[in-house]
Amino acid sequence: MTAGTGRLIGREHAAGVLRGQVERAAASHGGLVLVTGEAGIGKTSLVTGAAEGARERGALVLGGSCWDSDNAPGYWPWVQVLRGLRRALGDDAWAAAARDVGGSLAGLMGEGDRGDKSDAVDAFQVYDAVTTLLVGASQERPVVVVLDDLHWADTASLRLLEFAAQHAWFERLLLVGTYRDVEAESPGHPLRGLILPLVAKATTVTLTGLARDEVGALMARTAGRTPDAALVGEVHRRTGGNPFFVEQTARLWTGGDVGAVAPGVREAVRRRLGLLPDPVVALLTAAAVLGRVFDRKVLAAAQGDPVPHVDRLLDQALAARLVAATGAGRFEFAHDLVRETLYDALPEDAARRLHAAAVRALEGAPEASGRSVPAEAARHAYLAGPELDPGRVLDLLVDAAKDAEGRFSFEEAIGHYRRASEVAEVLGDVRRHTVVLLGLGELLRHSGQVEAWQHFETAVDRATGLGDPELLARVALTLYRDSGTTIGRRAYTVEVLRDAHRALIGRADPDAATLEADRLARELAVRFAVLARRGADDEALGFSLWATHDTIWGPGTAAERLPLIDEMITVASRAGDLEMRLHATSMRWVTLLELGDPRYLDQYRTFVADAQLVGQPRFLMAASIDASLISSLTGRFADAERHFAEAMARFADEHKPYQHLPAHMRWAILLMQGRHAELDELHREQLASGHFHPSLLAALTDLECGRTGDAVRELRRVLDEYGDTEPYDRVYAPLWLRFQALAAAASGDAELCERARRDLVPYLDQWTVSIFGCDISGPMVLWAAVVDAGQERWDAAVDGFTRAVEAAEHMRARPWA
Repeated sequence: MTAGTGRLIGREHAAGVLRGQVERAAASHGGLVLVTGEAGIGKTSLVTGAAEGARERGALVLGGSCWDSDNAPGYWPWVQVLRGLRRALGDDAWAAAARDVGGSLAGLMGEGDRGDKSDAVDAFQVYDAVTTLLVGASQERPVVVVLDDLHWADTASLRLLEFAAQHAWFERLLLVGTYRDVEAESPGHPLRGLILPLVAKATTVTLTGLARDEVGALMARTAGRTPDAALVGEVHRRTGGNPFFVEQTARLWTGGDVGAVAPGVREAVRRRLGLLPDPVVALLTAAAVLGRVFDRKVLAAAQGDPVPHVDRLLDQALAARLVAATGAGRFEFAHDLVRETLYDALPEDAARRLHAAAVRALEGAPEASGRSVPAEAARHAYLAGPELDPGRVLDLLVDAAKDAEGRFSFEEAIGHYRRASEVAEVLGDVRRHTVVLLGLGELLRHSGQVEAWQHFETAVDRATGLGDPELLARVALTLYRDSGTTIGRRAYTVEVLRDAHRALIGRADPDAATLEADRLARELAVRFAVLARRGADDEALGFSLWATHDTIWGPGTAAERLPLIDEMITVASRAGDLEMRLHATSMRWVTLLELGDPRYLDQYRTFVADAQLVGQPRFLMAASIDASLISSLTGRFADAERHFAEAMARFADEHKPYQHLPAHMRWAILLMQGRHAELDELHREQLASGHFHPSLLAALTDLECGRTGDAVRELRRVLDEYGDTEPYDRVYAPLWLRFQALAAAASGDAELCERARRDLVPYLDQWTVSIFGCDISGPMVLWAAVVDAGQERWDAAVDGFTRAVEAAEHMRARPWA
């Protein structure tokens, strides 16, 4: 527990207290110091360092250790002290001092007849003789007596210590004792009645666990290399900062197995547990199954015991410092090694039963389970194995995965889905297993892992082999939604869409083989929704509504999407699907805005209030993103920047498919403010982030900056390449319409302007909204007016600009007015 210089790690204050006591003993008088703490906490190391310092100051240091054995002779630590004193004095001086105190020391030192030490008179003579010898020695130089492990002392030794402390207070005699207070001060310990009076007379130094950084320093000293922060955190959590445990774990780390429990550590923990009554150990064993942190009410429910009874048993565990109260009825193990030792001792069948009991306790104690997260119930359900219905286990694992995803804990969510896949396969429910594989695939794809498509392909095979058209449709729509961000998967997705379309819709359509993917997906989603409504399957209906909404997204579909969103909110509320309800609420304000409906602001406020009420990171981030969009739209640019910064602080690195969105939103904010000087650097960021259409954004920037030549050349390039087909997908189509209008007007080319006007005419009463609301580019009529102005059609341009101003004022969108 010492650093390379010999300094104790994390014990500066405690060492300073002992050093002060030694200095006082050398200068004037001594006293009694008791150093307490659990096994391995560093008591002996501390007093050893203090003893070395006392010797350096010229003090005579005498020591004795108690022995954990019924065969230890009486006064054993004092016998060692006196032997040390005899060596220090020499034979002649010792003989003279022994004669002065009478013959009571002969039996104590094992010389001659020791007599009966139970006799009160003889005991007093021993106390007085030993004290007199030590006081006499202190006349020549200070004396420091160190008695180690007093929790193993015999009663006579403790009474002698109390006598010496009381009768030598004014002498240069310092008495130092160490003991495990969690053992000796516990109710029922045979020495408790003798230890507590000593505490009242003593200066007490209580040692507790090392802090996290101190654990790291001790690990580095022990292993000879510096551990990383994550490892230090894990070791600190498992050991509670106990130096002995830390050193033992660090030595295992050098061998590569930091997760194991060292034999010495396990034995130390077992010794402490062995001091507790059996009912307390049984309760702690059940608590060990619940986890490092546990709720008293859940523990009581799992054990089937009344809460007051559990509280009484926990009080004993608290007194032994094996657990600590953290507030609100929750407790945690002082060291995870204690929990691991208890858990590892459980037979497998007993552990499974306790895990099953934990699940039932969480379900049956709403006031307690409300404090836990779904991950707890899922973990217990999985580990309960055959003790629980596998269908219920599967439900809990999927719920936990969705909860973890909402907290941006994607690795945790992936783990839940993997275990759910394992359970579903054992269950033999192909349909549910296929849905789980889709959830797993989406999360892996979300995290940028190519493994995602292995699970997607397995889901396709399962759905095809089962011959379930609705399931195949769900698989196809999921792949369609995910293929847009995965290079090289489009053709495979279209093939699956065609198979699903043929299986579900099944009409003899000669054009079906040549339908585009977007139309295939739209028809599939609509048909799937119809069937889900008939089957009263809210989960399937919610998926189909969401899929339909996303597949029809694009200019001119807002009126069609609005009833879908309203039905989505109804279904989500009925099914308790929080994610879908909040997503739909957010999409509703976006759709109202696209329709030019000023009620979008009230809907936006409803979404933000609901997101804040739920408090999950995912929804808080979405609320910050929406707040930034609304602030920018309404001309509050400082607020837009602030909310954008809040969103990015929550934006997890795992959002790999959406890494382009922050750069796009930042571009829109800067462009709206006319901060052109910052845009060139931002375009480089967009390229690095993998933005799908960086050239489109760069061309729009060129137009805003007056670089019309480059923008017009980009427009002609795109039209030459794509001809009459749509050059951009429906998500970016509104932004393309804006660019086409601006570039065509800048060119003055009649053909380009007519094409731009023709494409805008169906949407003149709507707003230019792209990327599901992440880009808001003003009213569509504004861009038609720009085209008219480019062709010097002044009356039409004035009318269009007037309508654009009115639309912007109606929507409180000041920058567009």
